[in-house]
Amino acid sequence: MSSLKKEGLSSKERLTLNKDFKRVFKEGKKIWVGRHLLIIYCPNQLGLRRLGLVVSGKIGKAVERNKVKRLLRELFRKNKELFPEGVDLIMIPHPNLKNLSYGELLELVRKNLSSGRNRNLNAEKTFA
Repeated sequence: MSSLKKEGLSSKERLTLNKDFKRVFKEGKKIWVGRHLLIIYCPNQLGLRRLGLVVSGKIGKAVERNKVKRLLRELFRKNKELFPEGVDLIMIPHPNLKNLSYGELLELVRKNLSSGRNRNLNAEKTFA
């Protein structure tokens, strides 16, 4: 079991407090990944990447919302190098995201985060 634990998203890497969500919404910058995913990001003083998810009821019933959350957590967990350290991220999926496979979503995120117009997310590692 211990080998599975290492694969997970630790509690330190999760955005859980309401005040942290409010801070990111208030001070954060937005990036759209295609028309499928909105990422709002804001620096933190922890030196850690932290992920928060906001999944609307427009996605569907609880089963579908939970599936989308698992997909986004997996994307973050397996591709942390795409996101700078010391940043709190909130991902907000559009309802049509549930029609994408993991591979399609990963390709969209890679393409959009490395494109010139969104390079500022990775360039702002020193923006604190």
